[in-house]
Amino acid sequence: MKNSLCEKIMWYVLSPTIFQFIKQYWKDIDIKNVKRISKKNYKDMIKRTPDIGSLRKNPLRVCLTSGILWLSIYEAMEGKMDQEQFGEMVSATMEAPILKKNFQKQKAFDIKTQKKKIEKNKIANAVSDSEFNWNTELILGRDENEYTVIYHRCGLCALGKQEHHEELIPYMCKMDYETIAMMGGVLKRKGTIATGADCCDFYICKKGSKWDK
Repeated sequence: MKNSLCEKIMWYVLSPTIFQFIKQYWKDIDIKNVKRISKKNYKDMIKRTPDIGSLRKNPLRVCLTSGILWLSIYEAMEGKMDQEQFGEMVSATMEAPILKKNFQKQKAFDIKTQKKKIEKNKIANAVSDSEFNWNTELILGRDENEYTVIYHRCGLCALGKQEHHEELIPYMCKMDYETIAMMGGVLKRKGTIATGADCCDFYICKKGSKWDK
């Protein structure tokens, strides 16, 4: 991948929140050194990760870039951060103001929006057949207050394998519950590719709707 505008924005938007989290819980850490190593790791990891298309054609580039950012900082901590703390870092990232605002303004439970996502998924799926690209299928629900998303392939899983951090990917999966909650929804799923399932099956319904049972 190239260090495109997407990757640059993700660094400047999300890293301050993450480093604030680190400063809060690791009082004696040299945060300037962590930032320096993290940024180098980030750029290096971007270079060795296969491209999955521009953000315009493939919105899930943001997800892959987020994974690169988290793993880059985890490695910069040089053993001071354990798996559970990695998961806490991922959750803390969701508190970034611009990220929360973006999810909260999405009209996920609008039938026109869902149909547009189906068409966007077709474009994103066709951009790259790489294991680093998701293969996404959105299935409309019985009304606009529910829908299903099935990921037949997961780019984060490929990233974890590339960086020899497969054990950390399930902690990234947990953020799905938080992001969907920000959109006013509830996520229910049976499994994820990261935990050994054949696919990631997302059943999403609007919070407080008749499907929220």
